[in-house]
Amino acid sequence: MRLPGLRRFARWRHARLALQLPLLLLALFVIVDGLTGRQLAPRNVATTSVWLHYRGLVVLALAFVGNAFCAACPLMLVRGPSRALKRLVGREWRWPRALRSKALVIVLMLAFFFAYEAFALWSSPWLTAYLVIGYFLAALAVDVLFPAGTFCKHVCPLGSFNFALSHTSPTRVAALDPDVCRRCEHKPCLHGRVSDHQERRAAIEQRGLPVEGARRAAFVPLSEVVAPNGRGHFPGCETDLFVPEMTSTMDCTLCLNCVRACPYDNVGLTVRPPWREPLQAAWRRRGYVGVAVLAVVLLWAGVMNAVAMIPPYFAAAEAVAAFLGTRQEWLVLGVLFTAVTLGGGALTLLSFALGSLAAGVREGPAALLQRWGSVAMILAVGFWTAHYLFHFLTGALTIVPVFQHFFEYRGFAVETNWRLAQLVPSRWLFFVGATVASAYGVLAMVIAGARALRDFGPARGVLAMWPVGLFALLVTVAQVLVLAQPMEMRGTLLGPLP
Repeated sequence: MRLPGLRRFARWRHARLALQLPLLLLALFVIVDGLTGRQLAPRNVATTSVWLHYRGLVVLALAFVGNAFCAACPLMLVRGPSRALKRLVGREWRWPRALRSKALVIVLMLAFFFAYEAFALWSSPWLTAYLVIGYFLAALAVDVLFPAGTFCKHVCPLGSFNFALSHTSPTRVAALDPDVCRRCEHKPCLHGRVSDHQERRAAIEQRGLPVEGARRAAFVPLSEVVAPNGRGHFPGCETDLFVPEMTSTMDCTLCLNCVRACPYDNVGLTVRPPWREPLQAAWRRRGYVGVAVLAVVLLWAGVMNAVAMIPPYFAAAEAVAAFLGTRQEWLVLGVLFTAVTLGGGALTLLSFALGSLAAGVREGPAALLQRWGSVAMILAVGFWTAHYLFHFLTGALTIVPVFQHFFEYRGFAVETNWRLAQLVPSRWLFFVGATVASAYGVLAMVIAGARALRDFGPARGVLAMWPVGLFALLVTVAQVLVLAQPMEMRGTLLGPLP
């Protein structure tokens, strides 16, 4: 936030809208070309921008900035229509307590990963367009019926994917001076802020219902605001995170509502080393078993997602099909998907259990996941980043001819240059992917050792670190071997360059 102009932009009340509009425009291109353009994936904006560029830029942003794409998420622009629909519905329900864990998100995420392969979403522009439309409709429906932030925190698989991979991001929202937060009575970073009581009433009326968030908004006169950034209602955190107590990026959309709502200019976007959150064991203190389960699911779903594009998978699929006596692709995929996910999860838990047992501690699955879950999450971050970078680097420049073709196909005088494709030569791809996966693998082993020494002491910790560290090493080696295999060039029209 010390960069010139960044803090002023972050405190501007329309800052998030300025970030959302470009992605909204991209979503419109995806829908229009996906439904009306040529149904050839490498030449369609829908499949190319979503499955090649968007995913690659997401992991790059998470690695070097933070959860920037949730901050710019255009789905939250449904808030305008949802307020009008709230008036028609006449009430707002609380999200069911039974669904406040990550269970629903994990189920939806697994369903998406399976559907991605079963329906070959990367090769279908019209299915991709309908997926984007479905996302907007789901966000609208949840926002109408439930409090703001419910969709992001409890429903959106893409948002939770970003939350999880931001575990090692170099930034996080934090209080600049803890003493200022201790003296603060109304917690505007959590509940929001208004500058007079009339604006409070206006905020409630505009939402169409006596929304609890607007009623709880702190009344802070402009004369007491350290860095005035306008009048009106400044919403607080929609996912119910209290800045002074935040130790994890989980559920933080990086919307920076807290920065704008704080009247004391005491909330900032701070820089941290990538090992800070894993070492803090934030999940364990919050009792967040669901996040650790999400880490294991992401790890092995990521392995399956990559393995499904290399020759050994097709050989395994032929063997399973012959054993089952069926050529139904979805059934064979389901068997392999289930085997990799459950088998990988069991192997992960076994490694964690051996680590604790080596220190003389017998723990149940929940305690094991809370203690060692960060190791699985770091390995998942490394593999997804390496995998998505592989595809992004093979076709990053195709975004130019794809948009040229969008206008040429509709009669504009534009010449499409299909020679633009790879960002780097093919001989670099394995080196880049292996380096990324290995770097995160080393980080996972370091975290396993540091956690063991801190939790069990020097004598028992040395014993405890070996099973979990060896697990991290073997998974990393397996990831590198997968990346070394010939892989389907999904989303690209031209073959690889030398």
